[in-house]
Amino acid sequence: MASKYHEDWQSSKKTISERNAYMFNNELMSDVSFTCGESSRIFHAHKYVLATSSAVFFAMFYGDLAQRESIIRISDTDEKSFEEFLRFLYTDECKITAENAIGVMYLAKKYLIPSLAEKCSEVLEENVKPDDVFMMLEQAIKFDEKKLEEKCWDIVSTRTLECINSEAFCSIGSHVISALLKRKDLTVAEVELFKAVLKWADSECGRQGITDIEENKTARRRVLDDSVYDIYFLDMSLEEFTKYVSSTGILTEAEVISIFQKFGGLDVADLKWNKLRRRPPPAPKLVGFNRFKVTNLSNMTIGWGYSNFCSDAITLTVNKAVLFHGVRLFGDASGTQYKVKFEVKNENVTGTYTSEQDKDGVWGYDVMLPKPISVKTNEEFTIVATIQGPQSYYGQTGKSSMNVDGTVVTFQNTNYDALGLLSNGTYSTKGQFHKIFLSNC
Repeated sequence: MASKYHEDWQSSKKTISERNAYMFNNELMSDVSFTCGESSRIFHAHKYVLATSSAVFFAMFYGDLAQRESIIRISDTDEKSFEEFLRFLYTDECKITAENAIGVMYLAKKYLIPSLAEKCSEVLEENVKPDDVFMMLEQAIKFDEKKLEEKCWDIVSTRTLECINSEAFCSIGSHVISALLKRKDLTVAEVELFKAVLKWADSECGRQGITDIEENKTARRRVLDDSVYDIYFLDMSLEEFTKYVSSTGILTEAEVISIFQKFGGLDVADLKWNKLRRRPPPAPKLVGFNRFKVTNLSNMTIGWGYSNFCSDAITLTVNKAVLFHGVRLFGDASGTQYKVKFEVKNENVTGTYTSEQDKDGVWGYDVMLPKPISVKTNEEFTIVATIQGPQSYYGQTGKSSMNVDGTVVTFQNTNYDALGLLSNGTYSTKGQFHKIFLSNC
């Protein structure tokens, strides 16, 4: 709110800093005012203060083409950003947060206040996360903030899958997609990168008003333009290329055939995708999340029975993006074999497993996916095991959540009816699933 004038206010302000701060957004002696966007809120200011802080404001108020309007509307900002920007000009201080830093930095760049732009960049560097790294990266490139841009690329390189699976990824410009695909240090399987780029292409088609399915397929290649040549299709397996690429319209029919021939061992002349360039993702460090303490396992005098028609299931979430690798199931103490069908997120594995003791002396067996699947931050998903075999151990008084080095897994009961399953009795604190195996993206 603008302060009201009172006599001899100056004597209570001992320093020039205090006197300037008193004049912040004060209509007293104000000779210029501002509004932002469509807002009607008025910010009172003083041309002298603004002009001594900014060459742009000096030109606006004292140059040959000085503006004479008493109220100036700034259409490309919001109230909160402008308020903190204005506060800085009067006090050398302002409240920069992760939420307003980009808006304030835009104003600092527009009006040539480098010290304020630096403050904003520092806040963004401290707060950049995989969820918003691409939004910040675009701003860093736009404002030529090299240090912030480097910080963003470091996060993209080390946590690639988490970054490309963020909502912000689908909103970035084609110049960022082009820069991303040219990088050699991405730690992600090429097929996962392609899936994300395909989502981006579809989003870009939507922004261009292209909704017809067949037209969209054609447009995918157009919006990607030459960036398609920086996707390393030969880093994929033949199965991945066939399943996820061949029918998307990203490649022409002739290009698809040529790549198939290359997979078959033929030497294809002039094939633009002739190299394997990206370094393979580092081997993930598996972490086992134990639902039950060893002291809370059942006595085998009362075992956990199985039926051909019933399944054990549990629903879980993780507080960060991770890769899900598999589970450890309980077995018996006789080294018996169990036949298992394990399902998670439309992936499944079937096999026969032998019960063995682990390093904690717990009898069971690991059921692992051929390839880990990605799980998004706080995504709710269900794991299902349909088991055939003799009675086994089971867990009791299980933990509803577990925290290992900042990764928090939360377990909850599964709605068996909603999934069309007959329950074998497992719920959040009892039953099957001794361990969940995860790794960071």
